[in-house]
Amino acid sequence: MPIELPKFENTYGLLLTACGKLKGVEARRSKKRGKAIKVAQYQTPAGRAFVRTWLTSKKERYLHVDCALQKYFPRDETPKVTCKKEEVLQVIKNVIGQKIDSSIEAWFEVPLLEIPENGFIRSLALGHKLVDMSMSLTGAELSWQGAPLKKMRWAIREERKKSIVHVWIMGERQTVVSDKYLSESWNWINEQFGIFILGRRKHA
Repeated sequence: MPIELPKFENTYGLLLTACGKLKGVEARRSKKRGKAIKVAQYQTPAGRAFVRTWLTSKKERYLHVDCALQKYFPRDETPKVTCKKEEVLQVIKNVIGQKIDSSIEAWFEVPLLEIPENGFIRSLALGHKLVDMSMSLTGAELSWQGAPLKKMRWAIREERKKSIVHVWIMGERQTVVSDKYLSESWNWINEQFGIFILGRRKHA
């Protein structure tokens, strides 16, 4: 079956990174060194996107995958496509069925006004006044224990007369590599963003 890639449709997401240790798999020593990272492009409802993969083979085996929309990159830093999408995704197909401890990261950009007022980002960003001086928090890093989401960084930037919040989040999950590994990883981290940042309730 074809590997499902994240579509970034109707979300604030721009980037997904899934990097995990393959469990119960011994690393194979490779005589080849300096292998180029495979990069391909694909289309989504949100626009042109890129996917890159590589599989390490030192001591322990790790599968690393990045998926990102073109608008995530500055104009002069667009990734260079090195091969076809099928060749990139073959790296994932080669380890289908194996258990993996994954670190799932994502990058989002959301207008400040679309974040709930009672959420911690808006609450901290409202600012405080003291006589003729005012103070507001425009960025921070947080961490959690006992929750799927482990870390978050956010910063507010003024762009085209709008306050935009740039949010990076990271969570951990155990799963099995399948044809839906990437799409499920995206849906999962996007749900964490909805719960922790947008204040949405978890789907039943």
